[in-house]
Amino acid sequence: MSTYKLYYFTSRGRAEVSRLIFAAASQKYEDIRYEIDEWPSHKAEMPLGQMPVLEFNGTKLPQSKSIARFL
Repeated sequence: MSTYKLYYFTSRGRAEVSRLIFAAASQKYEDIRYEIDEWPSHKAEMPLGQMPVLEFNGTKLPQSKSIARFL
């Protein structure tokens, strides 16, 4: 089964479109949100060192528009 994890900050921001796409499709996903002070310790784990990032079956996809297009 496919698994989705969406990584972003605790705000809506650039990840909100992806969240709305998941809601419209009734697709389950894990919404992983970081506080600003937690971000530096996770930055190296993310492609391009930025968020949002969608992890799909172990592959991490960066950039909000790329994620929206993929979904």
